[in-house]
Amino acid sequence: MSTLASRTPAARPPPEGGRRLSALRTERSIALIRVTVLAVVVAVYLSGIGIRSSLGPPALAILAMACVYAFACLLWLARDEVVSFRTQLATLLIDIALVTLWIQATGGARSQFWTLYLIVVASVGLRFGMMETLGVAAGLAILHVSVLMGAEGVEPTDLIYRPTLLVVVGFAVGVLSYQRSVQRRERRALANLAQTREHELGEERAEVARLRRVDLARTEFVAVAAHEFRSPLAAIIGVLSTLKTHGESLQPYVRDELIDGASDQAERLARLVEDLLTMSRIEDGVLRLSMEPVDARDLISDAVRSSGTAGRVHIQLGRVDPVVCDVDAVIRVLTNLLDNARKYSPEGAPIVLSLAQDDERVRISVRDSGEGVPEEDRAAVFERFRRREGSGKPGAGLGLYISRGLVQAHGGEMSVSDAREGGAEFSFWLPRRLPGPHAVAVGPPSADEEISASDVSAVTAAAGGSR
Repeated sequence: MSTLASRTPAARPPPEGGRRLSALRTERSIALIRVTVLAVVVAVYLSGIGIRSSLGPPALAILAMACVYAFACLLWLARDEVVSFRTQLATLLIDIALVTLWIQATGGARSQFWTLYLIVVASVGLRFGMMETLGVAAGLAILHVSVLMGAEGVEPTDLIYRPTLLVVVGFAVGVLSYQRSVQRRERRALANLAQTREHELGEERAEVARLRRVDLARTEFVAVAAHEFRSPLAAIIGVLSTLKTHGESLQPYVRDELIDGASDQAERLARLVEDLLTMSRIEDGVLRLSMEPVDARDLISDAVRSSGTAGRVHIQLGRVDPVVCDVDAVIRVLTNLLDNARKYSPEGAPIVLSLAQDDERVRISVRDSGEGVPEEDRAAVFERFRRREGSGKPGAGLGLYISRGLVQAHGGEMSVSDAREGGAEFSFWLPRRLPGPHAVAVGPPSADEEISASDVSAVTAAAGGSR
């Protein structure tokens, strides 16, 4: 039984989608702030009689452009899903330009609307990092100083405290932006760590579930092997004991019957061992197939002879080219299907075997005249040690499981459906390919084929496989 290996996953980069969503939320918040500030400016303009009377058409035009711009950004961001760096930079420059024009239109150096620059600095802190915020604050300070230097009646204190206040606010907002980005990175790292741990936990749970299935399958394997070996071994031992004790006094025909019975039980035991070994190879994951072209008629005749269905099989063949396959494996699949059809059909009922091909694959079907397979049981019949409840037919439930594994090793698939005339139709297809040796990997049973403990009691005697 394999052990769980410790794994140290590499750190995952922050998800790009999370950064884009955060930028979009930031721009939407700034758009709301822009509309709010604009509403305050309009309210101040309408309530200030002296201000309104001193303003001319340029101020009204700037205010109108700002309103259109603010609501356009709000509507556009409400429906957009991605915000690029160019968009952020463009809206920042437009904000700076509108604020600057509004300051010039409302008195220039004497305008108190220069404080709108502080809101612009705050929006930069929301968008970018500390250095960008400091840079924009310093640039706005230089821009405002250049405007003040060219104006008349500027107080010397304005040249000192306004730029200084812009830089100080820029530094404070930059520090807050830096702390915000640090917390954002920490949250993202914690989220990635939680996601990684959740993924590891899922893998560990899947590994534990797999090991449980392996352990249960091993227990079931031992139970089935012990049960299946008991009957033929008891028969063989009984025959040998009888021959040893009473062999000389038995009639020759009685001895021959006993020997024939022991031989049949030995063959049955050999088939069971071969089935179990094949099942083990399938679950180990690798089957060695020797691919060679063979006439389909030879495959069918050998399978009919091995399954004891001669005289009952009706063969339907179209034009079929030589089949490239592992001969022994395909004969074994056909033998299992024909043997199943014989066991589940009424005595003497015909069995139909059809073979057809197209440009890419060869399809082989076996139809019986039995009761068929209910739709809810069609997936279970291909699982190991699974048999239909109440069937009363001998078999260990390995034949269809092994057959499907051998077909999958060829790169094909097997299925079951209802036959047109009633009964079941088992079909499998093989891809047409060039001959040559192939090592084909076959995976272990999937989680859908997990065996429950209650299934062990459903396993009955005799090898050869069944549904």
